[in-house]
Amino acid sequence: MILIRKTVAIGALLALGGLIVTLDRGAYGVNPGLVVATKLLLVPLGAAIIGLAAEQYWGRWLGLAAAVAVLPWALYLTFGLPPGVPLMQQTIALVASVLLLVTLSGRVMFERYEGRAATDWSGLRMGLVRWTLILNLASAVGLFVFVSVYRYRVEWHVAVPAVLLIGLVVGVLLLARQKTMGLLLVALSCVFFIPAGVFFVWKESSWAGGAHIFAASFVPGVLAGWACLIAFGKPVWQAMRAE
Repeated sequence: MILIRKTVAIGALLALGGLIVTLDRGAYGVNPGLVVATKLLLVPLGAAIIGLAAEQYWGRWLGLAAAVAVLPWALYLTFGLPPGVPLMQQTIALVASVLLLVTLSGRVMFERYEGRAATDWSGLRMGLVRWTLILNLASAVGLFVFVSVYRYRVEWHVAVPAVLLIGLVVGVLLLARQKTMGLLLVALSCVFFIPAGVFFVWKESSWAGGAHIFAASFVPGVLAGWACLIAFGKPVWQAMRAE
C-alpha cells in the first residue's frame, strides 16, 4: 500500500512538472514572465520526487507543500473563471494536488518517512512544527507565483513578506529546539506579516480572486505560526527565566 501511495504521489508531481514544462502551449501562456519563472519551480518538484523515492521525510514535506501551494490556484482557475474557458490544465493541477494530499497524509506515511529521521517528529508540538514548515514552504511558492503573474518588481512591499516567510520558517525550526531566538522570530514574523500582506494585496492585487488566493495561500501558515508560538512559548519562556 505504501508503494502504491508513493507511486501515485510521484506521478502527481510529474504531472505538475509536465504542466510547468508545457505552460507556454496552454491557455495561460500569454505571460512570458510566468512561463519562464515557473520553470524554476521544477527544482523543488524534482527534489520532492527524489526525496519521496528515497523515503526521506523532507521529500514528503515538499510534496505536501506543493499540493498546498497549487490547490488555491487550481480551485479558482477551475471553478472561478467564466464559462467557456479551457479547463484541462487547471483540472489536472487540481487532481494532482488532491492526490498528493491524500497519498502523503496520514500516520502510515508519517511513520515511513519521519519515522526514519534522526529527530523525533512525533507529538502535538512537533506536528505543529511540521505543518507550519509545510504551509510556509507553500506560502513561499505562492509569493513567487504572485510576483511572476503580476510581473512585480521586487520592491519593499514584495521583499518584506518574503523576508517574513523566511524568518517564520527559521524561527519554527529554532522553536523545535526550544531556542529563544526562535520564539522571537516567530512572534515578529506572525505579527508583521499581517499588515505586510494586507498592504501587498491592497497595492498590487487588481482582482478580487487574487486577494482570495493570497489569503488562502498565506493565512494557514501564519495561523500555524501563531499556534507554534502558543505551544512553545511557555517552555521557552521558562527556560529563559531559568538561565
